[in-house]
Formats: sequence, C-alpha cells, structure tokens
Amino acid sequence: MTEIDLLKRVRDDVPAPDPLALARARQRLFTSPPVRHRVTRGRVLVAGGLALTLAGGFLIADVAGNESSPLPGTVADASTVLADAAALAAAGPDTTVPAGQYREVTTLVDRIYEFGPGHKYRVTTRAKYVDWTTGDPTRKYVSTFYPLLSVRFATPEAKAAAPRYAPFLLTHPKPSTYRVACNGVGLIGDTSAPVFNPTCKPGWSYPTAAFLARQPRDPDALLAVLRNDPLFDHKPNALERAREKAMSKDEIAFGRITRVLESGFAPANLRAALYQAARKIPGIQLLGDVTTLDGRPGRAIGYTGVGQRQDLIISPTTGESIGSRLVTNKEGAALAKANQTGNEQPGDIEHETAVTARLTHTAPRPN
Repeated sequence: MTEIDLLKRVRDDVPAPDPLALARARQRLFTSPPVRHRVTRGRVLVAGGLALTLAGGFLIADVAGNESSPLPGTVADASTVLADAAALAAAGPDTTVPAGQYREVTTLVDRIYEFGPGHKYRVTTRAKYVDWTTGDPTRKYVSTFYPLLSVRFATPEAKAAAPRYAPFLLTHPKPSTYRVACNGVGLIGDTSAPVFNPTCKPGWSYPTAAFLARQPRDPDALLAVLRNDPLFDHKPNALERAREKAMSKDEIAFGRITRVLESGFAPANLRAALYQAARKIPGIQLLGDVTTLDGRPGRAIGYTGVGQRQDLIISPTTGESIGSRLVTNKEGAALAKANQTGNEQPGDIEHETAVTARLTHTAPRPN
C-alpha cells in the first residue's frame, strides 16, 4: 500500500481536536442515529486546522495542492484586515474569567449532509453547542449539545426521500448536557461515564491557558512554532503520517491560528500575535464581507489547502474571531467525485460556524 492509497482513506470531518471538538464529535457518536458529516475542521481545529475524522467525510486522492494563487492585491488586502484585527485585539480586554463567573461560548454549526443512493439528496443541518468554562487551568467545563436545531432540505425530492433514507433528519432530539474534563467525557443520560479518556497533553490540539502562556509573542517566532511543531502529540499511525505529509506547514499554521482564536483561551497579546503571524502566511486571501450564521457582519480571510479552503471570519469592529468556514474547491470536488464519496461542488460551504461569547454567573449542572 502506497502513501497515496493511505491518503485516499483519510477522512476529514470535524475541526481540529481540541477537547471541545473531540467532545462534540464523540457526543455525535452517542446521538442515535449519528449524522454523517463531510468536509472538513474542527475547528475545529488546531492539529493543522482539520482533524482526522470521527464520522465521515470526503477522501483525499492523488492530487494535493492549492487550487490557485490569490488574485493580485488580495494578499495586501488580507494583510491590512489582519493588521487592523491585531491592533483591536491588543487594545481589547483579556480573556480572564473572574472568580465565581463563567465564560459562556455559543457555537452554531451548519453542515452539508448527503444521503440516499449515490449521495443524490442533500440537506443542511444546524447544531448548537453552549459551553461554560471557568478560570480552572485544567480546562474542565460543562457543555450542552443541541443536535438538530434545524434541517434545510435542498429540494422537495430530498425531503420526500428522508423518511426512507435518513429518518433521523425528521426527529427532534433533546439537548444533552455533559461534563468535559481531561480524564474523559461524562455523558448525561443512560450512557455511563467516563466514556472516553483522551490524552489531554497540552499543545495546539489541547490548548490550555498554561500552554498558550508559554508561546512567543513575536509574530515571526510564533509562526515558526505554528509551522514546525509536530502535527500530532503522539506517535502517528500510517494514516496520520500520510496526512501530515500531504499538508503544507502553512496549512497547519493557518488551521492552528483559526482554532486557537476560536478557543477563548488566548490572551489579548497572543491574539494580536496570531493575527500578525497569519499576515506572514503566503497565499492568504481577503474574501470580502460576509455574514455569519447568526447575522453578524464579518470579513473572511481564507487559505486554500488540500481540497478545500479554510476561512477565518473576523469582526470588523472588535477584531474578534466570530466564525469559520470550510469551502470545497475544484480539487476537493474532483476528489469527492473520483472517490465516490459525495457530490460536492466548487464553492460549497461544507462546514460553517458562528461563535459568540459572554460572561455569566450561572451554568447548568449535569445530573
């Protein structure tokens, strides 16, 4: 078996595996029946921007590389937006959570899901995650998962086919509240805990306040770390080694920047440094003004990697990261067709998030 054969079996589904992304993916595995997602980012996340899948996705085939170079002027425009965001971040408040309070982070997630013979039917599902974190350096937190807030069928034919091929799309599952900690995920309901025991080794895959405090604030030094730290914090298996070889260092760095900015753990000076580091990545593109899933205005900065473009959405008024997108490019559509894993078209937004945060004095208590 060659490395290309291994790459064809790699599936990207969720944002890179910070503890929250892992918990979310695992929670989906225990939500009956699980929705098969494609893309990807999670996210989320870190570990090069897109993690190995836990629940399906399009396969990487023989071609690996960027779809195209940015249009003239787009790098300079992207650099300007990132410089403005860095200045706003440096002048903004830090992320410290006062004693007795919680940081409440709400994330909306839209995903394209295809079902039926030959993936002929398409639907967009929306889920929501609400997480309550404290100043606890161990990063234990409580999360509530809403699996199917809405379902939007692409065609009347898709809706008519759902009872036969994807009946779970017509259900109304209740939200689940659970604890997330480094020694496992405690699910609420009839599933005994702990269920999983992730390594939780502090790093880009599991960013903690202590880990991020050790990172350089000089943009050049920070970008070198983002590019060169190993993609995995364990000895990779054959599939992971193949995936790491296929990804460029810049793709890994941009993914890590996106995920850390969304994590809520980066202090103001590190957020500013992350934006400055992103300015130095060749191939970044300003994609113009966008609107997040919850209707807020933003500006999208994109980087095209293997089969897809990853977008970071920035608030033009606060400089905060308010969402992200994973967009299929021509290469990704061709790979999906070649591997018969879906009917993605160039420009499809396979995975999109909107993130909001606030301080609160209350949080739910899992039973």
